[in-house]
Amino acid sequence: MTSASTSGQLRPFTARELIEEATSRCGINQTQLTSEIIEKSLDQLNMMFPAMLNRGIQLWKRQRMILPCYENERRINLPEGVNVASKVTRRSLMRAAHGTPFVDEAAGDPAAAFDGDFNTSCNQTRTNGKIGMLFDQGVQVTTLGVKFNISMELSYFLEYLHDDGLTWIAIEGVTGVTRVGQWVWTDIDGAPSSKGWRIRASVPIGPVQLPVTMDVQEVFFGHTPSEINIEPWNLDDYNSMPNKTAPGRVVNYYQQRNLDAPYLLVWPVPDASAKFDQIICWAQEYLDTVSEPTQALDVPRRWYDAITAELARRLCRSLPEADMSRYSMLKAEEMEALALAVAEERDDSPTNYDMGLSQYTA
Repeated sequence: MTSASTSGQLRPFTARELIEEATSRCGINQTQLTSEIIEKSLDQLNMMFPAMLNRGIQLWKRQRMILPCYENERRINLPEGVNVASKVTRRSLMRAAHGTPFVDEAAGDPAAAFDGDFNTSCNQTRTNGKIGMLFDQGVQVTTLGVKFNISMELSYFLEYLHDDGLTWIAIEGVTGVTRVGQWVWTDIDGAPSSKGWRIRASVPIGPVQLPVTMDVQEVFFGHTPSEINIEPWNLDDYNSMPNKTAPGRVVNYYQQRNLDAPYLLVWPVPDASAKFDQIICWAQEYLDTVSEPTQALDVPRRWYDAITAELARRLCRSLPEADMSRYSMLKAEEMEALALAVAEERDDSPTNYDMGLSQYTA
């Protein structure tokens, strides 16, 4: 009889376990581990992570992001923790707007949430209210957009009306901190066709559970997405543009890689025709810093041996307690383990080579 797989039950590798293995490889017994050695090991581990990112190979830290377009704003900030954005497209959506807006007893003007005017808002007077729209025929929502008129921690659900016309079913939950005028776009997978859609506020999960009173400038039930590639510019191309504030829908961008987080300077600058557009990109993120020995590593299991081998070689060089005669052996082990890990960092898709020279004037 074949036993069931237990891969989902594997315990993650902690920083202390990695340090104990790495130090033992470079000749330091566990009884010799001091707080100074552990601290030095954590420092080396956190120096390794950016070096890994410079290789550009860790697929598990490549995430798809939705960046809102804002009218008359050419700068689009990327979230903290992002190293670089690539594979950038501009997405437009069809809007399910031909219906009857409604709210519940929490009040507010429902029409203001669907009128396309950001100067109006549906300001509810009670907590945990609902804002939605009823349609004459079924609508399948693939993307939800909510533009807030308040700055606070929010939690809400997207719900659709069951075929019985009475029951509302939650399909997606959204949490986070918002600011006035901020869009929050959420893609919805597996949504059915329904004659009713709504958002319902709920109490945020966390130590501080405050009731939510919704105040939104706009609710967007989107479907039929259409994406087009937008091309990156190098600095010379962007700097040479005679009119950097020309209005329109985004077709190009320049990426400025600042110290904290990069941002995109887009062209043309989004105008009224683009105020519901989004920029979709794949962003490569930094690995999480390890601050405590009990912390799990922000790496998949396939990298455990390579990370341990590299740390052992680094510590052999950095710690006076280490046996330096092992350095050559540890370096060979590191190269072998890294080669195996790098070779496995793949997605098996066809490879296309672009021989463009766009970065020659970076």
